[in-house]
Amino acid sequence: MRAGLRLALVALLVGAAAPPPSQAPSPAAFEALRQADLRVASVGYRLATANAAICLDHQPGLGLQLHSLGQYGVDARAAARAAFGFETGVAVEGVVPGSTAAAAGVHNGDSLVSINGAAVSAALPGATVPPSTAERDRVETQLERLPQAAPLTLGVKRGVQEQALVIAPVPACRSAFEVLLGAGNDSAADGAIIQIDAGLLDSLSDDELAVVLAHELSHNILRHRARLEAAGAHWGILAEIGKNGRLMGQAEIEADRLSVYLLANAHYDPFSAGRFWRGAGRKLDFGILRSRIYLSWKDRAALLDREAATIPTGAKLPYRPPLIDLATTPMTR
Repeated sequence: MRAGLRLALVALLVGAAAPPPSQAPSPAAFEALRQADLRVASVGYRLATANAAICLDHQPGLGLQLHSLGQYGVDARAAARAAFGFETGVAVEGVVPGSTAAAAGVHNGDSLVSINGAAVSAALPGATVPPSTAERDRVETQLERLPQAAPLTLGVKRGVQEQALVIAPVPACRSAFEVLLGAGNDSAADGAIIQIDAGLLDSLSDDELAVVLAHELSHNILRHRARLEAAGAHWGILAEIGKNGRLMGQAEIEADRLSVYLLANAHYDPFSAGRFWRGAGRKLDFGILRSRIYLSWKDRAALLDREAATIPTGAKLPYRPPLIDLATTPMTR
């Protein structure tokens, strides 16, 4: 996604003032948004399903990327509906190739009607309703709470036709993946959702993207948010100070270490993590301005290489490293 396109799409999603006509997003802009979301969803699906056996928290692995008409800005909704074909309030933005949803015949643009026979709200948002992801989030939560490997029936509307599609999910580590529009260079995980800035996404190859997402997925698998809160950690301007900073730094090191195993289990090169910090990742290290909770790029690369070297040659995958037990261990440093 080009920078100008990203900025135009920010206006679409948050309902900001419309850009000048010369910059107004076109159908191609909406398609670029779909492709960005689907790219992240595809790498995330690969990591989350390949590592399900070592996770404690699960959800059905479907390979669906959902969106709602109501999440788009008021002035952009008509164009969004024309581009994506919303027939109900929540629809399939994209289907991960090779996923269980793809195998079931779910298509990009299918509008959701029901889940296991229970109706999904079909109402389209009013013309003046402020943008919100609440409707999409509600449907995603319904799906995440279903049994991780039990078949589910998705009722969809495709044009004028309604169909019932049976998806046979595979277990996946519990995490949702999404792109934050804007020119930032950050990624984050809160225990349930993994987000990556479009600015960072644009700069990465798929293998580099896998390194970033594996690190964030490691935070969720290791339950860092809950463990940090239980240890009394705080976020914000005091995050880097004293015991708080040590706890945050410990979480970052744990996530780095686990990430190489997640990569290996998903058939990525585990040594790609160290290479990332010697290459593309160096621009994320701001030297003396770097957050003190992170190691320098050199130290991170060395740590990742050492950890990757501990994976036994010919190990059966998925490989379960002992450090996965930290997910249930209090943080007390």
